[in-house]
Amino acid sequence: PLKGIALSFGGRSVRGEAVITRDGLEGGAVYALSAELREAVLASGGATLHVALRPDLNPCDLITRLSSPRGKQTFTNWLRKAAQLSPVAIGLLQEAAFASGVALASMSPETVAAGINAVPVRLTGVASIARAISSAGGVAFDELDGEFMLRRLPGIFAAGEMLDWEAPTGGYLLQACFATGAAAGKGALKWLDK
Repeated sequence: PLKGIALSFGGRSVRGEAVITRDGLEGGAVYALSAELREAVLASGGATLHVALRPDLNPCDLITRLSSPRGKQTFTNWLRKAAQLSPVAIGLLQEAAFASGVALASMSPETVAAGINAVPVRLTGVASIARAISSAGGVAFDELDGEFMLRRLPGIFAAGEMLDWEAPTGGYLLQACFATGAAAGKGALKWLDK
């Protein structure tokens, strides 16, 4: 897990958490940017997401911490203590440095500090529908009346993930499904009373 991070893409930045998996990144912060990321990946074959591992730490303070002597500590242990990074965050930072062709330990404190709050992660695909937690697409809102009934199919109502929305997962998604379901149910009762 990556906790207390900020993800940035296409001029938007989102705070939250993410989890590094065998297949990539997932989590609330990623899902909040999923529409933009998916469109970029589908349009050009990839997208670069930037991860700020310590977004609340002032850049000057981070440089000061990274300028402290390492002593006999391994670089990874020193980085964990100096920048207060988790082993997973350090691994992500190491992978980004490796991909750029430079060893993280050889970088200046200023370069490491800048990297900590702008780790580039290249996305090259989206998860399959079999793996989906939530999916995009569905009935467009302009196809519904104010009661969630399909304009072209009177008596047919839509709610929840039947709707075309980019919904956050977890409790928010459930609440939105319940709320639109209740609204569609009320709409159906009104329609039946006509």
